[in-house]
Amino acid sequence: MAESQQVPVAAVLGVGPGLGAALARRFARGYTVAINARSAEYLYSLAAEIRAAGGQVLEVPADIGDRAQVEAAFKLIRERLGPPEVLLYNAGSGTWGTIAEITPEQYEHAWQVNAYGAFLSAKAVAPGMIARGRGVMLITGATAGVKAGPRSVAFGPAKFALRGLAQSLARDLGPKGIHVA
Repeated sequence: MAESQQVPVAAVLGVGPGLGAALARRFARGYTVAINARSAEYLYSLAAEIRAAGGQVLEVPADIGDRAQVEAAFKLIRERLGPPEVLLYNAGSGTWGTIAEITPEQYEHAWQVNAYGAFLSAKAVAPGMIARGRGVMLITGATAGVKAGPRSVAFGPAKFALRGLAQSLARDLGPKGIHVA
Protein backbone atom coordinates (compact mmCIF):
# COMPACT_ATOMS: atom_id res chain seq x y z
CA MET A 1 0.00 0.00 0.00
CA ALA A 2 1.21 3.49 -0.74
CA GLU A 3 2.67 5.60 2.06
CA SER A 4 0.39 8.47 1.02
CA GLN A 5 -2.63 6.92 2.70
CA GLN A 6 -4.65 9.47 4.64
CA VAL A 7 -5.98 7.34 7.49
CA PRO A 8 -3.28 6.07 9.88
CA VAL A 9 -3.18 2.39 10.86
CA ALA A 10 -3.55 1.02 14.40
CA ALA A 11 -2.84 -2.67 15.05
CA VAL A 12 -4.88 -3.90 18.01
CA LEU A 13 -3.62 -7.29 19.17
CA GLY A 14 -5.38 -9.52 21.64
CA VAL A 15 -8.91 -8.44 20.88
CA GLY A 16 -11.38 -10.13 23.19
CA PRO A 17 -14.84 -8.98 24.28
CA GLY A 18 -13.48 -6.64 26.97
CA LEU A 19 -10.62 -4.16 26.75
CA GLY A 20 -9.37 -5.33 23.33
CA ALA A 21 -12.74 -4.76 21.67
CA ALA A 22 -13.12 -1.40 23.42
CA LEU A 23 -9.69 -0.33 22.12
CA ALA A 24 -10.55 -1.47 18.60
CA ARG A 25 -13.87 0.41 18.64
CA ARG A 26 -12.24 3.58 19.99
CA PHE A 27 -9.30 3.60 17.61
CA ALA A 28 -11.58 2.83 14.65
CA ARG A 29 -12.92 6.38 15.03
CA GLY A 30 -9.68 7.88 13.71
CA TYR A 31 -7.65 5.00 12.36
CA THR A 32 -7.95 2.05 10.06
CA VAL A 33 -7.67 -0.80 12.55
CA ALA A 34 -6.14 -4.22 12.12
CA ILE A 35 -7.65 -6.45 14.79
CA ASN A 36 -6.08 -9.67 16.01
CA ALA A 37 -7.22 -12.63 18.08
CA ARG A 38 -6.96 -16.39 17.80
CA SER A 39 -10.69 -16.66 17.16
CA ALA A 40 -11.48 -15.70 13.56
CA GLU A 41 -15.20 -15.99 14.24
CA TYR A 42 -15.04 -13.35 16.98
CA LEU A 43 -12.91 -11.04 14.80
CA TYR A 44 -15.42 -11.21 11.94
CA SER A 45 -18.25 -10.32 14.31
CA LEU A 46 -16.39 -7.35 15.79
CA ALA A 47 -15.25 -6.21 12.34
CA ALA A 48 -18.85 -6.20 11.11
CA GLU A 49 -19.80 -4.01 14.09
CA ILE A 50 -16.92 -1.59 13.36
CA ARG A 51 -17.83 -1.40 9.66
CA ALA A 52 -21.49 -0.76 10.53
CA ALA A 53 -20.33 2.21 12.62
CA GLY A 54 -18.36 3.55 9.62
CA GLY A 55 -14.91 2.25 10.53
CA GLN A 56 -12.30 0.61 8.35
CA VAL A 57 -11.01 -2.70 9.68
CA LEU A 58 -8.94 -5.74 8.71
CA GLU A 59 -9.34 -9.03 10.56
CA VAL A 60 -6.01 -10.73 11.27
CA PRO A 61 -6.54 -14.05 13.06
CA ALA A 62 -3.26 -15.40 14.46
CA ASP A 63 -1.67 -16.89 17.56
CA ILE A 64 0.38 -13.91 18.73
CA GLY A 65 2.75 -16.19 20.66
CA ASP A 66 3.86 -17.94 17.43
CA ARG A 67 6.71 -16.21 15.56
CA ALA A 68 5.70 -17.34 12.06
CA GLN A 69 2.08 -16.29 12.61
CA VAL A 70 3.11 -12.87 13.96
CA GLU A 71 5.40 -12.26 10.99
CA ALA A 72 2.64 -13.29 8.56
CA ALA A 73 0.10 -11.10 10.38
CA PHE A 74 2.23 -7.97 10.11
CA LYS A 75 3.10 -8.73 6.50
CA LEU A 76 -0.63 -8.84 5.74
CA ILE A 77 -1.27 -5.60 7.66
CA ARG A 78 1.49 -3.76 5.81
CA GLU A 79 0.35 -5.09 2.41
CA ARG A 80 -3.36 -4.40 2.90
CA LEU A 81 -3.35 -1.26 5.06
CA GLY A 82 0.16 0.15 5.27
CA PRO A 83 2.58 0.35 8.18
CA PRO A 84 1.05 0.68 11.64
CA GLU A 85 1.54 4.02 13.37
CA VAL A 86 0.06 2.62 16.58
CA LEU A 87 0.57 -0.78 18.18
CA LEU A 88 -1.84 -1.70 20.97
CA TYR A 89 -0.66 -4.94 22.58
CA ASN A 90 -3.43 -6.41 24.71
CA ALA A 91 -2.76 -10.13 24.21
CA GLY A 92 -2.59 -12.14 27.38
CA SER A 93 -2.84 -15.63 28.72
CA GLY A 94 -3.98 -16.11 32.28
CA THR A 95 -3.29 -19.62 33.47
CA TRP A 96 -3.70 -19.54 37.23
CA GLY A 97 -2.18 -21.86 39.77
CA THR A 98 0.58 -22.45 42.27
CA ILE A 99 3.99 -23.95 41.57
CA ALA A 100 2.53 -27.37 42.39
CA GLU A 101 -0.30 -26.92 39.87
CA ILE A 102 1.25 -25.15 36.86
CA THR A 103 2.89 -27.35 34.25
CA PRO A 104 6.02 -26.33 32.35
CA GLU A 105 3.89 -26.12 29.21
CA GLN A 106 1.45 -23.70 30.88
CA TYR A 107 4.34 -21.57 32.13
CA GLU A 108 5.92 -21.45 28.69
CA HIS A 109 2.60 -20.59 27.02
CA ALA A 110 1.99 -17.70 29.44
CA TRP A 111 5.43 -16.33 28.58
CA GLN A 112 4.90 -16.79 24.82
CA VAL A 113 1.63 -14.86 24.71
CA ASN A 114 2.29 -12.21 27.36
CA ALA A 115 5.95 -11.36 26.71
CA TYR A 116 7.37 -13.03 23.60
CA GLY A 117 4.41 -12.01 21.44
CA ALA A 118 4.87 -8.39 22.54
CA PHE A 119 8.56 -8.55 21.62
CA LEU A 120 7.74 -10.01 18.19
CA SER A 121 5.04 -7.39 17.59
CA ALA A 122 7.24 -4.47 18.65
CA LYS A 123 10.02 -5.83 16.45
CA ALA A 124 7.61 -5.96 13.50
CA VAL A 125 6.53 -2.31 13.79
CA ALA A 126 9.63 -0.59 15.18
CA PRO A 127 11.61 -0.32 11.91
CA GLY A 128 8.80 1.57 10.16
CA MET A 129 8.23 3.81 13.16
CA ILE A 130 11.95 4.57 13.43
CA ALA A 131 12.12 5.38 9.71
CA ARG A 132 9.16 7.80 10.06
CA GLY A 133 10.47 9.27 13.31
CA ARG A 134 7.15 8.72 15.04
CA GLY A 135 4.82 6.06 16.41
CA VAL A 136 3.10 4.80 19.51
CA MET A 137 3.25 1.43 21.27
CA LEU A 138 0.69 0.91 24.04
CA ILE A 139 1.07 -2.28 26.05
CA THR A 140 -1.53 -3.39 28.56
CA GLY A 141 -0.31 -4.98 31.74
CA ALA A 142 -1.72 -6.35 34.96
CA THR A 143 -1.30 -5.91 38.68
CA ALA A 144 0.47 -9.28 38.65
CA GLY A 145 3.27 -7.62 36.67
CA VAL A 146 4.06 -5.50 39.72
CA LYS A 147 2.95 -7.73 42.58
CA ALA A 148 2.38 -11.39 41.71
CA GLY A 149 0.12 -13.46 43.91
CA PRO A 150 0.56 -17.08 44.98
CA ARG A 151 -1.68 -18.38 42.16
CA SER A 152 0.01 -16.31 39.44
CA VAL A 153 3.18 -18.37 39.22
CA ALA A 154 2.93 -18.41 35.39
CA PHE A 155 1.01 -15.21 34.69
CA GLY A 156 2.93 -12.92 37.08
CA PRO A 157 6.44 -13.60 35.75
CA ALA A 158 5.19 -13.24 32.18
CA LYS A 159 3.64 -9.84 33.00
CA PHE A 160 6.84 -8.81 34.82
CA ALA A 161 8.71 -9.59 31.58
CA LEU A 162 6.15 -7.60 29.57
CA ARG A 163 6.60 -4.62 31.89
CA GLY A 164 10.38 -4.84 31.56
CA LEU A 165 10.08 -4.99 27.78
CA ALA A 166 7.88 -1.88 27.75
CA GLN A 167 10.34 0.01 29.95
CA SER A 168 13.28 -0.97 27.76
CA LEU A 169 11.41 -0.06 24.56
CA ALA A 170 10.47 3.33 26.02
CA ARG A 171 14.09 4.16 26.80
CA ASP A 172 15.33 2.87 23.44
CA LEU A 173 12.62 4.31 21.19
CA GLY A 174 11.60 7.50 23.01
CA PRO A 175 14.60 9.46 21.73
CA LYS A 176 13.64 8.28 18.22
CA GLY A 177 10.18 9.85 18.42
CA ILE A 178 8.27 6.72 19.42
CA HIS A 179 6.12 6.82 22.55
CA VAL A 180 5.91 3.55 24.50
CA ALA A 181 3.64 3.15 27.51
